[in-house]
Amino acid sequence: MSAERRRYKSPHRKIFTRRCWRVSRSEDKIAELEAILYASGRPVTLTNLVAYLRLNSEMEVTNLIAKLSEVYERDGSPLEVSEVVGDRVVLQLKPDYNKQAKKFSMKPLLTTGPLRTLSYVAYNQPVEQKLVSEARGSQAYKHLRALEKMGLISRKKKGRETIVSTTNDFADYLGLSTDRASMRRQLRSLFRKLEVEELKE
Repeated sequence: MSAERRRYKSPHRKIFTRRCWRVSRSEDKIAELEAILYASGRPVTLTNLVAYLRLNSEMEVTNLIAKLSEVYERDGSPLEVSEVVGDRVVLQLKPDYNKQAKKFSMKPLLTTGPLRTLSYVAYNQPVEQKLVSEARGSQAYKHLRALEKMGLISRKKKGRETIVSTTNDFADYLGLSTDRASMRRQLRSLFRKLEVEELKE
C-alpha cells in the first residue's frame, strides 16, 4: 500500500506546477519593472518598458504597474508609480514624504552654473548658441556640452548658427510642468532664485 502511495501522482500536480510558474514569472517581472523604474530616475515610456521587460503589449505592462502599485499600497510604502504625460510612468515618493526626504536628498547632478544656463535656454528657446554665450559668459559652451551629454538639451545647425533647445527630459529633470505657459512661470521663479538676469519675452 505504501509503495502504491509513493507511485501515485496527482492529476492536479502539473496544473499546480504551471500555476506556480506563472505566479513566479509574474513576480519576477514586477521586480524587473521596479528595478528599471528605480534605476531610471525619470519617466519611462510604456513602449520602452515592453521592450525592456520582453513583453508582448502595453496592456501587460499596465497590469504589472497595477500589481506593483498594489504591493506599495498594501505595504504602506512611501513610493508610488505615477503616470505622466506621453504614456510614461515614473517611480517617485508620495507627496506626503517629500518634505522629510528633501533633508537627506543627495546633491543635484547640476551645479548652479550649468543649471542657470539650462534655465536660460529653457526660457528663451529656441535660442542661438551665441546669445546663450553672451548672456551666460565664457563657461556657457562648457555648460552646453555637459547639458547635451545629459540629454537635457539639443543643438542643431541652422545655416551658420547653432540653435539650442531643451529635450523632452528637461521638464522631468527639473520637475516642471509640460504646459509651456506654466513652465515659463515656474522658470521665472527659478531665475529669481538663481539670480539669473537677461529674461526675455
